[in-house]
Amino acid sequence: MIIKSQGNNEKNIFNWIEKELNPESCSSEDFIYNEMESQSGYSLPVIYQPFDSTKRWHWNDRGSLYDFLYSTNGAEKKLLDFGPGDGWPSLIVAPFAKEVIGVDSSEKRVKICAENAKRMGIQNVSFISYKSGTKLPFEDNSFDGIMAASSIEQTPDPKKTLEELYRVLKPGGRIRIFYEALSDYKDGYERDIWIEGLGESSCKLIIFNRDLENEYALQYGLTIAMSEEELIKNLSTSGEVSFDQVSISFLERIKCMITKAQVCKTIHPSGKTLVSWLKEIGFKEVLATYNGRSAATKLFDLYTDDNRPSDLNSVDEAIKKVVKIVTELEAPIESDPMITAIK
Repeated sequence: MIIKSQGNNEKNIFNWIEKELNPESCSSEDFIYNEMESQSGYSLPVIYQPFDSTKRWHWNDRGSLYDFLYSTNGAEKKLLDFGPGDGWPSLIVAPFAKEVIGVDSSEKRVKICAENAKRMGIQNVSFISYKSGTKLPFEDNSFDGIMAASSIEQTPDPKKTLEELYRVLKPGGRIRIFYEALSDYKDGYERDIWIEGLGESSCKLIIFNRDLENEYALQYGLTIAMSEEELIKNLSTSGEVSFDQVSISFLERIKCMITKAQVCKTIHPSGKTLVSWLKEIGFKEVLATYNGRSAATKLFDLYTDDNRPSDLNSVDEAIKKVVKIVTELEAPIESDPMITAIK
């Protein structure tokens, strides 16, 4: 359960966590991804849910599919999905590609991806694990295209990760990058919380402290011996929870129920920083463009309930035409748009 809220909590709450709980520094996969049964909360269209043309989010998802497919020139090609999570976008792109290989540093995620592929009957996709921050388990020039969705910033050194992705990409190949810059968290949203249920009697309270100027975030994860619902009730009688409510006094009250404390630092390069890195690494062309997911969402809004396409094939035909255009349109780098880089 994600709960984002602005507020001015006690400035030394993070110092208290460091001093009283001595959190263990860890990687992203050990911080959260190895604990999640579904990274998406079983919400992904096609992968977990039947496609529903009446839902805007489902159009958004199809827009993302064709964004990655067209931006990588991936039709009938060999593609790498770096950090597939629950198998996204690997499993929705695979029917259009020759082969898709997903690589993830979380063995849990690799297991879930493989299970989803088997359940869906997709045979031209495979998933393997590697140790984050190390050399990828592929030869030079192995892939025609690479898809990276909110994954590069989860590695210890995003620039070195990009260097590795450059190495395994074929000359002329394309990488399409969706990333979480920190620009959306300015004006009081630098600090917020996220509650992740870990079962009937345990949850993880994640407290974010973002440094927008230096493009990094510290995430403090407190595993608590109570359910997600219980934690929310303890924080708020209304069910509305914010960063403000996670005070030092509250943490002191539940300290005996905190079974684990972790801290994870993630680097979140802005679009401007990413473009600079990609050029330094050697990509011959770097394009910051508009994205297919937003275009598909806007297309959904143009229809009425009466004239909106109802079957998946008709929806795809409508979306494809728009996505082909918008993914080639230059977007202002200040908006931290998706990026295509060509080797």
